[in-house]
Formats: sequence, structure tokens, C-alpha cells
Amino acid sequence: MANWYEPTQQQVSDWAAWVAERPEGVRLVAEQFFPWKLYRLTGTDQRVTIQAFGENDNGPVTVRVAVRAKFNFVSFERDVFGIAPSDLVECDLPEPSERLGVANRDSLLSWEKA
Repeated sequence: MANWYEPTQQQVSDWAAWVAERPEGVRLVAEQFFPWKLYRLTGTDQRVTIQAFGENDNGPVTVRVAVRAKFNFVSFERDVFGIAPSDLVECDLPEPSERLGVANRDSLLSWEKA
């Protein structure tokens, strides 16, 4: 699957060290994800990047993801909190022919006509 950027050896090493220092619940989830990988949010089919892990007092660890126009055609870019790790799967980069970017009124109207 795709890296949305190529990490340096230092970044890989720093990530491993950061993960190793997390509380057990966060560490177990963070070991499954990498900040340089692209993931698909299964509920919306949007491509996302990992932003943070949320450690809840009485619940499971969740993930905060970024939905960016670089990888999707969206009405606005945003971060989404409280995502279950099981709702994320690695995915490929967008195809060159895919429509990407932030929609505006004109682009939405032209999209509907296509």
C-alpha cells in the first residue's frame, strides 16, 4: 500500500521510539499505524492520514484522522475524532485521473452535470 510521503530513517526510528513510550493501550493501536501511510476510512470511503491517538478513560483507544483535498474531493478539509482503528485500512494513492480538491459551488454544479 501507499506511503503519502517517504519517511527518513530518522523518522522511522523516532516513530518507533515514540510508540514504545506510549501507555499499553495506545501502544497496541499505534503499532498498527504509521504517519506516512495512507488509510481509507471504511464508513465514508475517504482517504485519510493519521493525526493522533485518543486514550479514553473508560473506553477503547480511538484515532484522529485528517481528511485532505490532496487525497479526496471534499466540500471542506477537516480532522475527524473518535475513529475506531478497525474502521481504517491501508490504501493506495489516488489515481492521476481522480478528481481531487475542495469543492466550491461552481465545481459542485459541474460535477452534477458530468
